[in-house]
Amino acid sequence: MGVPTEPPIMCLSDCFTVDGAVDIEKYRKRRYAQINTDDDGDSGDDEELMVKQKKKRAKKRPILARRTENGELEEILPTQSLWYILYVESANVTCNRFQNKFRRRFRMPHSSFLELVADAKANNWFPTWMGSNCAGKKSSPLELMILGSLRYLGRGWTFDDCEEATAVGEETHRRFFHQFTAIGATILFDKYVHAPRTVDEIEKHMEEFKLAGLPGACASTDATCIVHKMCSHRIQRVHKGFKTKHPTRTYNLTANHRREIFCTTDGHPGSFNDKTVVLYDDFICDIKAGLILDDYKFELLERQGEHIVPVQYQGVWVIVDNGYHNWSITVPPFSNSMKYDEIRWSEWLESMRKDVECTFGILKGRFRILKTGIRLHDEKKVDDIWKTCCALHNMLLVVDGLDKPWDGINMPTSDYEGRFGEFDYDDMPVAMQQLYSPAEIRAYDESTMNRAPHTSSCNAPQLPGDQLDGVRIVRNMSLAFFRGRLVEHFDILFHQGKIKWPRSRGKEPISTADTPRQ
Repeated sequence: MGVPTEPPIMCLSDCFTVDGAVDIEKYRKRRYAQINTDDDGDSGDDEELMVKQKKKRAKKRPILARRTENGELEEILPTQSLWYILYVESANVTCNRFQNKFRRRFRMPHSSFLELVADAKANNWFPTWMGSNCAGKKSSPLELMILGSLRYLGRGWTFDDCEEATAVGEETHRRFFHQFTAIGATILFDKYVHAPRTVDEIEKHMEEFKLAGLPGACASTDATCIVHKMCSHRIQRVHKGFKTKHPTRTYNLTANHRREIFCTTDGHPGSFNDKTVVLYDDFICDIKAGLILDDYKFELLERQGEHIVPVQYQGVWVIVDNGYHNWSITVPPFSNSMKYDEIRWSEWLESMRKDVECTFGILKGRFRILKTGIRLHDEKKVDDIWKTCCALHNMLLVVDGLDKPWDGINMPTSDYEGRFGEFDYDDMPVAMQQLYSPAEIRAYDESTMNRAPHTSSCNAPQLPGDQLDGVRIVRNMSLAFFRGRLVEHFDILFHQGKIKWPRSRGKEPISTADTPRQ
């Protein structure tokens, strides 16, 4: 057997004798033991005499709980929450009332919601919410997370409200919402929002404008502002001004007559006006540079003495208000005029320009977060929310069948054009009320706050090099010359009774064939 060794003296109190004197030998042994161990010996006497206790881990509290018959708390799991039972597990899809309420509450049909969930699972868009942790606990149901994001977009809810309805934590909903909008601004946006770049792609979008007496027009464009409530203080000054007193982000959006969004810019400070923002619009700038749609051809009627002859033009143009550049591809109505033909054409053009304004109204009516203001700090997150809403808007147009061209008889309307949106369809075509009785000179576009171009700046003569093999190139002309040809063409068709306007009700389109003319 080995010689037993004395245990090392680690406590300072063991180095004292009964009478209180210091035992030098024990003190040296204690110091020797400290030097040959990992202990640095800097702990105080109180810490050395303290008994170490095992640290207790905080017990995780349930998100929602209820009392059982025994009086104990029982956790309510997300799969037991109200939303999961009503909309996922036991959805009453055969009931029309359920379908209507689901669409009103989450801004899309239940079938579209199921398709969105299926795409997310098939493409693994949200891997964090598709598996389980190391302890085997499954993640929150993906259906509930998407429902929470849709409710936040549609009604401007808080994440605390989503927690109450889904039994999923507020912070979890917040983290998922950022991932959802990131997917919406990239994958969904690229899938549903795309601008036509060839003649075959643009042809189906121009039929309504041709029937309305505006051949060559492909869309209308305008800028809108979205309130950024949590804008950083260091950039608030540049985000204020122009039309609002609050920090805003400005977006230029282009849409066709069916309110289908072609493209939108990224967000810019709210102090930027229309002339500045449009310079960041790739669709408009590519048309101006002749990179896209430059080979589209159309005809305008012109009077040559007593004869009416068709003249070929090449290119497309976009309807705008008087806040944009004096480009021939961006045609605004006349700010004021004393000629009946120009007044009539301006009123009609302004009614067609309201397409993009109606799109803004539908977006802000369907997704109330755009109307009430976005309560996020990062500007990139604000842009992601805007693009996600645009993607969902175009997706719902396809679901409702509103992306189809006008048949010349009935004009389909969206479910958010009335009381859910910001405009009433019956009040939109102002031209139908005042077209035939222009008793006074009116300002047709007051939304631009009198920012119309000077008359001298747009009355320049026809620019040289505007023709190619007898075909006039739209982008090479002056605005005054091209707009004059559009007015003349419209006036000829108007007196021939060939101008039509889609109506929301009835079986026959509105025509100018049997109406008095001035």
